[in-house]
Amino acid sequence: MGFKTTCALTALWGLCAGLAAGQQDSAADSGSVIRTETRLVLVDAVVTDKKGGYVRDLTVKDFKVWEDNKEQAVKNFSFEADPASPLSGQSRYLVLFFDNTTLDYGDQAQARKAASQFIEANAGPNRMMAVVNYGGAIQVAQNFTADATRLKAAVTGVSTPSINVNASDVGLSRGLSRAAGSFGARDVVLALRSMAKNLSDVQGRKSLILLTGGFPLSDPDLISEVTATIEACNRANVAIYPIDVRGLVATPPGGAQLLFGPPGRGGSELAAVLRPASFIPGSMAFFAPQAGRGGGAPGGGGGGAPRGPSPGGGGGGAPRAPSPGVGTPSRGGGTGTPSRGGTPAPAISYGGGMPPNLYNQARNMMPKFPESAATNQDVMHVLAEGTGGFVIINTNDLLSGFEKIGKEMNEYYLLGYEPPESDEGSCHTLRVKVDRSGLNVRARTGYCNARPHDLVAKNPVEKTLESRAAGAQAGDVSASMQTPFFYTAPNQARVNVAMDIAPKAMKFEKQKGKLHSELDILGIAYKPDGSVAARFGDAVKLDFENKKEAEAFSEKPYHYENQFDIAPGQYRFKVVFSSGGDSFGKIEKPLAVDAYDGQKFSISGLAFSTTYRAASSLGTELDALLIEDRTPLVTQGVQMIPAGSNQFKTSDKPAIYLEVYEPLLAAAEPPKELAVGLQLRVLDAKTGEQKSDSGLYRIPIPEKNGNPAIPTGTTIPVAALAPGTYRAILSAMDSAGNKSERWADFEVR
Repeated sequence: MGFKTTCALTALWGLCAGLAAGQQDSAADSGSVIRTETRLVLVDAVVTDKKGGYVRDLTVKDFKVWEDNKEQAVKNFSFEADPASPLSGQSRYLVLFFDNTTLDYGDQAQARKAASQFIEANAGPNRMMAVVNYGGAIQVAQNFTADATRLKAAVTGVSTPSINVNASDVGLSRGLSRAAGSFGARDVVLALRSMAKNLSDVQGRKSLILLTGGFPLSDPDLISEVTATIEACNRANVAIYPIDVRGLVATPPGGAQLLFGPPGRGGSELAAVLRPASFIPGSMAFFAPQAGRGGGAPGGGGGGAPRGPSPGGGGGGAPRAPSPGVGTPSRGGGTGTPSRGGTPAPAISYGGGMPPNLYNQARNMMPKFPESAATNQDVMHVLAEGTGGFVIINTNDLLSGFEKIGKEMNEYYLLGYEPPESDEGSCHTLRVKVDRSGLNVRARTGYCNARPHDLVAKNPVEKTLESRAAGAQAGDVSASMQTPFFYTAPNQARVNVAMDIAPKAMKFEKQKGKLHSELDILGIAYKPDGSVAARFGDAVKLDFENKKEAEAFSEKPYHYENQFDIAPGQYRFKVVFSSGGDSFGKIEKPLAVDAYDGQKFSISGLAFSTTYRAASSLGTELDALLIEDRTPLVTQGVQMIPAGSNQFKTSDKPAIYLEVYEPLLAAAEPPKELAVGLQLRVLDAKTGEQKSDSGLYRIPIPEKNGNPAIPTGTTIPVAALAPGTYRAILSAMDSAGNKSERWADFEVR
């Protein structure tokens, strides 16, 4: 049930790395079924009879495949249990994923005993297995190996190295290790998504057995996470097989319910000086109360909470929907669909309105929650059906469930068809049927035509942009840029690039009856020796119906965002952009990312923002962010859009987004009375005179065990500041006495 494409069209999936070598060794690579002059979507389908037995005598004529309810012609066909199949000798990969957050001691012991018996009977040279524990964070107990002794030791909890460094393991260790280090794996659904993304480099179909006691959909935003997890599994060719270790579970009257958990904990009082934080009416944002001590901030001396943005007004309200006929940007796609390589910023005005959701069909891939599911089984069913697996429930014979899953590792048909042309960023549903009565077909529910991270790579414009980035010539189009960073794992950070670009950068010309413009963008982070540490490439496309709309778009700067990962270090970061011709823009600034080993109390970079809104209004737009592997800046139910400039007017309502990293939260048992406090001071950057001091106030700690990152935000009191340059100093401390500080300058006009 995987999807692949040829190197000629890497935009569909970007899975062609090493395909040329794979075509030389057809027995080891699914590229053997792909012809270089075409492109294919590969779908693997499992067919069973009424008794659950696998059907092995089908031919290509027995299958029908639909994409978006339109039948497709099957061009390639094989049965993987057939010794004559090109992939019959390929190793199969299986992950035993223990969700320890939902298993009590008895259930876990029963599950591990059955897993050990399964390993004893099934581990072998062509069946590579791995053992992963999830207890709020991913822990790889054993990487992929055929060694049954090592696997059983990992399953039973016996101490043993997690990675067996030999020829068969080295190439597979990176993905699982990256997943284990990710701060993003703070929920079992996010953890599964992280696992799938990091298994994408492993060839062939992968099976993941999820051993769980069931979990509720405790956060409405997890709907988007489930959607993105299904898409990530489909892209990486991972089928999920949940086993409900609880055994027999009664179905509640009325069918399955979506259960919501308790709100997050905030910890105990940090000290007597800590005052409770205030919630801004209208936006439900968590921001610091602004005290007037030491500098005459509004409300002098009392520390009253500032008024926040109301929806639809000021700097932080939810934006209005796009008006009919207003042009919208597209990133490498067709007319009317946003097309940027970075995070879509729905709250920002693009030519007068909000862009539509890039992946507006993504949720069509997610099956409906089954009405017959017992308590906390609904997500299990959806993950299994969406990825082509099945659920083992209502049984105390766990070993039989393991065996049933194990038998399926070879029992699938591989179907290939040429998909219709579609825009990058579009999602498509899949349906497979067999023309024989009484048979059941399981296949994944869809795929998304995800955009590549570098849209200018191997394009003619790439060399031009690279030359301009390396050259001394300055551009003639102005822009401003901010580059805050946030740690995603020990010694790995995500840089959020936010730019405001002068509208003269966009050159419009008539194309297909509309005014069309394209802006090519290249960002490069150079090491001190001149080598490239990280880069991104992008192509922004804009289409407007008439000159009036294009002129309206040109009345204010174009806001652009992107993200890239980088290791800590000192860099020169350059962004070059051009809409064609001799005119171009170039902006450069130093980028310093501090070392972070995950063991110390620390603060991220600081992201200024003047545009923020309730995260609940994201809706399916969050699907697009997650599918593109983008991370929105969200704290306490508010999405904050990083600003491209650090210049504000006194009428603005600027805020700062940051993350506090508390390593004590990653402990097996975090301190029950742990509390974290934050303080904002504003100083005159030239004289050092303090203008305001919020005092130390407590910030809430999300109830996500294993994740050290605490996202938070605070408003900046600029209304009483005279024009000039100021320094915002954020200081954090915890109840254990750990401290950290970060500062950033801003201007008031």
